[in-house]
Amino acid sequence: MKIVYMVVKGMPYGAGIEKYTEEIGSRLVKRGHEVVVYSMKGTGVKDGGVYRGMKIRTVPAINSKSLQKLSASFFSSVKQLMEPDCDVVHFHAFGPAMFSFLPRLRGRKVVVQGHGLEWKRSRWGLGGRLFLKFTEAPSIAFPHVLTVVSNVQREYIKKKYGKESVYIPTGVNPPKMRKPSLIKKKWGLTERGYILFAARLVPEKGAHYLIEAYRSARPEGLKLVIAGDAPHEEEYKKRLKNLAGGDGDIIFTGHASGETLEELFSNPYLFVLPSEIEGLPTALLEAMSYGNACLVSDIPENIEALNSLGFTFKSRDPNDLAEMLKEIANAPSKAEKLRPKAKKYVLENFSWDNIAKEFEELYKKALTN
Repeated sequence: MKIVYMVVKGMPYGAGIEKYTEEIGSRLVKRGHEVVVYSMKGTGVKDGGVYRGMKIRTVPAINSKSLQKLSASFFSSVKQLMEPDCDVVHFHAFGPAMFSFLPRLRGRKVVVQGHGLEWKRSRWGLGGRLFLKFTEAPSIAFPHVLTVVSNVQREYIKKKYGKESVYIPTGVNPPKMRKPSLIKKKWGLTERGYILFAARLVPEKGAHYLIEAYRSARPEGLKLVIAGDAPHEEEYKKRLKNLAGGDGDIIFTGHASGETLEELFSNPYLFVLPSEIEGLPTALLEAMSYGNACLVSDIPENIEALNSLGFTFKSRDPNDLAEMLKEIANAPSKAEKLRPKAKKYVLENFSWDNIAKEFEELYKKALTN
C-alpha cells in the first residue's frame, strides 16, 4: 500500500501527533508499505527527504496559532492530489480533517483519526472554538473510516453524531532506564528526588495548578521539574515563571529529548499530569511504562489511561492537588506498590508494534470495502 499522512509540524518532532506518525509510519515501512508524510516547512527533514524510511513532503503554513494547522492541512490536501497511485490518506485531528473530502475526489480511501476534541483546547478564544465546532462535523462526515485514541472520544462521537469509530490508542516504546547523570549535572536532580511534569506548556496541560500546589504543599526533599515548551505560548510561559517566583526548587528544563528525557522519566518520585483536557495522554502512558507512580487530574481520559494504577485529584483544584502531593510524599510504600503494576499494564496494552499492525489491517479492510 501507499499511505499518506497529513499533516504534522515536522518530522522528526518528538511529541504528540508527530510522535504518533513517526512510530506508526516507520513500522509500516518495515512491513513493506510506502509511506509519505506531509509536514510544515521549516521544521525537521526538508521536502523530498527521507526519515526512518518515510518520504517527506513539505507545505507552507500561515504562522499563527489559529491558522497554522488548518492552512497546512489545506495545502497538504491539495498537494496530495498529485500523488500517483495513493491508496490511503490518513488525517490527524478533527478540524484540519475538514479538507478530507479532497482525497475522495481521486477515489482514495480516507481515514480520520481523532486525538481529542480540538474545540475544548484552552488555546482557542470564543471565535476559534465556534469555528472548530463547525469543522468537527465535516471531519467526521467525510472519511471512510474514523479512528479515535480513547473510548471516551468514541462514546462522544456515537452520542453526538450517531457514527461508529474504531478505538486504536496511542502507544509507548519499551523504556530505556537510566541513572541520573545528565540531569544531576544540569539541575542537581537525584533518584526519587523530584516531582516531574512533562508536557507541552499550554494552559490545558495545567502546569500552573501544579506550581501553585507545590508551593503550598512544599513536600520535603522533593524538587519540582517542569519539562516542556510550546511555540506561540510566551505569555503563558511567563505566567508560569511568575508563579514559580524564583523558587530554586522549581526547575524549568525547556524542551527535553533523548537521554535527558529518558533520565527524567527514569528517576522521579512522582509524575503529575494536571491536565484539563486530553485525548489519551501519551506522557502519562510513558511515565507508567517507566514504572512511575502517577498523580493525574480526574478527567475521564486520564482515568481511562491510568486504569486505577495511580492517584487522582479533583481537576482544576490546586488545593486538592496540594493535599495529594503531601499525602503521597508521606506514603512512599503506596507509590512503590503501584510502580510495577503500572509498568506491566502499559507495556502489555500499548505497544507501538501492535498498534501499527492494527492500522495495517484497518487500511486493508478499507481498501476492500
